Amino acid sequence: MEVRDQDVLFWELAHHLVVKNGFQAVHVTNDRKKLWLEKETDKEQFLISLSKIDLAWSRGLGKLMKDNARESQSFKRASLRKNTVYHNLYITSMAPADDWKSTTSEIIYTDAARRKPMQTWLFAASVGAQHGDDIVKFLHLLNAGDHWPSKEEMLHSDDHSRAQKTAHQRQRIVRNIEREQEEAINVFTYGKSRFTYILLVLILMIFVWMEMVADSTNVLALIDFGAKYNPLIDDGEWWRILTSMFLHIGFFHLFMNSLALLFLGTAVERIFGTARFIWIYMVAGIVGSTASYAFTEQVSAGASGAIFGCFGALVFFGVNHRRLFFRTIGRSVIVILLINVIFGTIVPMVDNGAHMGGLVGGFLAAATVGMPDKTYKLKQLGVVPAIAALLVILFAYGYYGEGNDPEEPIVQIQLAQELMEEEAYDEAYDTMASVIDGTAMPEAYFMIGNAAFGREDYEEAESFYQEALAENPDFHEAAYNLALVYSEAGEEEQALEYVERALELEPDNDQYEDLLEELQGA
Repeated sequence: MEVRDQDVLFWELAHHLVVKNGFQAVHVTNDRKKLWLEKETDKEQFLISLSKIDLAWSRGLGKLMKDNARESQSFKRASLRKNTVYHNLYITSMAPADDWKSTTSEIIYTDAARRKPMQTWLFAASVGAQHGDDIVKFLHLLNAGDHWPSKEEMLHSDDHSRAQKTAHQRQRIVRNIEREQEEAINVFTYGKSRFTYILLVLILMIFVWMEMVADSTNVLALIDFGAKYNPLIDDGEWWRILTSMFLHIGFFHLFMNSLALLFLGTAVERIFGTARFIWIYMVAGIVGSTASYAFTEQVSAGASGAIFGCFGALVFFGVNHRRLFFRTIGRSVIVILLINVIFGTIVPMVDNGAHMGGLVGGFLAAATVGMPDKTYKLKQLGVVPAIAALLVILFAYGYYGEGNDPEEPIVQIQLAQELMEEEAYDEAYDTMASVIDGTAMPEAYFMIGNAAFGREDYEEAESFYQEALAENPDFHEAAYNLALVYSEAGEEEQALEYVERALELEPDNDQYEDLLEELQGA
């Protein structure tokens, strides 16, 4: 049985790096002519491409190098914080006859944006061939030079012995790669995505039902259907923390959350299994809703907290399967998570409290059940009291804390507006009266003035409109409504004064001009 010198050197080098120096074989091509190796240290990660090529001349070598640099980007780095060192190794039977060193010494960047260079080496396998690079020098760069045999030692035995040794080295490395691939398949296919689809159908049915009965963007309808609304939770309707997880505000909100749940939920359910996924989803959703109650005054609904809990579960998976996590979904999960966190921080209306609460809740819930392929430890049950304590702290902060009493009662203003559209003026007035003493927001005075006007309490409406104008002298709507109040009270001169002021602030307003003409005619 004959074996080429090139094969001997290729698999001897691979075996030396993997078995004797801690490198991990991560991929081999079907023709067994290219092998990718990696190793992570405290400060660096090494990524090595090992290829068998046969070139009589160096023409075409540059293209191979550039292709390898691009291909290296498909292999996920273990950590974004560590410096990655790339080496591109070519094993040839004989070195090219021309000046190949000028090509291999050219700097090729694997990532032009980060300026990560890939260093290329060419090693000639046959004894007596044109000299290639010094393989011992290369190995010393990796601190892997000990016990490396010379070419004479590698080729000293007979063909049959060399062939057997090379075949054994190849089988050992390829089997390690196959074993890791099998592990990845087993991890990502532990369970089947059943409950995720049930959730999606349930959420869609609730949304359709709500749209048939009311309007999912209407605050009053959301509260009636069980959205998170802090004043009612304060009054004992704690179940809103759970029901709000299944409501959505408008089709776009439903679509985005359903899309996220489709991808994240199915992934988590496949990794953890259905029973664990149900626990993770529900705990994350409840913790997220409670965090929203603690830190956000606005009416809120949606599966966002539970969806961020799926992120938390995937982070827990990454802690337990670090290499597999970063080689597969890790970078994508982290990037998407960071984008969502930044977006939630920048955009005021995003319920970041629910998102962060769900993220923490999902991680802790995953920690209580553990990974299916890991031995369960009773100490994991110690996380359950931690979850309970977190819920108590969040609820207590929301109930007793002052951080949930905003100076700008946006929710109450919106709610009062919708109540007045239904001519529920007393309820609108009571809604604004509960927050008016704690704010200097002109829109709040304007809204309670409108509620008082609707109740035909013109004297009180006048005082609130005056407060609104005192806070914002350019508030032309308040000036116009004052004109209406004085007109109802028969005080035409003051009514004229304020409608003229409204027109100064908002010229060419047809409604204001009509009132001015009416008053002048009177």
